[in-house]
Amino acid sequence: MGFRAGSGKREAGRVIAFLLFATAAHSQPVLLQIRPHIGDTLRMHLSQTVEMTGTKPGLRRDTSSMTTSIEVFTRAIAEQYTSGGTLMQTITDSVAMTPASAASLADLKRRAMQSKPVWLRVSPDGGMEMVDDGDPNSELRHIFGEMPAVLTRNPVAIGEKWTREMQIPLSSEPGAVGSVRATFRLDSLGRNGDIAYISMRGTMSRLNTASAAPAGPGYGTSGQLAGTIQIDRRLGWITDSRSSIIVRSTIESAPDRRGEPKAAPMQVRTKITQWIRAMRAR
Repeated sequence: MGFRAGSGKREAGRVIAFLLFATAAHSQPVLLQIRPHIGDTLRMHLSQTVEMTGTKPGLRRDTSSMTTSIEVFTRAIAEQYTSGGTLMQTITDSVAMTPASAASLADLKRRAMQSKPVWLRVSPDGGMEMVDDGDPNSELRHIFGEMPAVLTRNPVAIGEKWTREMQIPLSSEPGAVGSVRATFRLDSLGRNGDIAYISMRGTMSRLNTASAAPAGPGYGTSGQLAGTIQIDRRLGWITDSRSSIIVRSTIESAPDRRGEPKAAPMQVRTKITQWIRAMRAR
């Protein structure tokens, strides 16, 4: 069989043209949105672990630690599009805590919320808010109602970054709030552009609010966070979100009633690890 040089050149030209077209298409900006299809049921599994370690400096370096974890299995049904986002009905199927505290009031409230439908509004940029759950202290409000927007409303290309500022509660200080500044990056697209892979890095500092006690001398809070996000653009939902935040705080001890000098401030390290997975129910 003979080989025709002209046909070989044409074939090579087609391959080069295809590669150039594919590269150009892959670099086109894409719009990242949270917009599930009406009628879809999404199953979500949240795992969260909080590790707190406190150290008192001095001749006897006392260290204490505590670890708590929670797992929540939830269904979310996309019911209606609104001007503020998608209105979704959510049902908590089960909640598990470690260590368990069945006798505590908080645990009883969590158990009472199981199988009770509540309403959640999800904005296109990923922000979530509880619409009406009948209980301002419910576990669902703490888990989902505090999720800030993480996406940009403008199309982004691979390698492009955007910055969001958000507030989160500090578990080591009741009433205190941390200010987070996070930078997100669209790392790549997969499955013909249907899956968006995003990385996140940021810093955190203590925010002075009216509900929190003012920080005293030597008091400080700082932290770093990192994580990854996967968005199924065809599904219109975040299917995998992993994040880790490490917060370091200096907590002053209370004044001694007998007039003795205050003890050295305690150094507290808090690590919060969270993993949320989601998939469409078949």
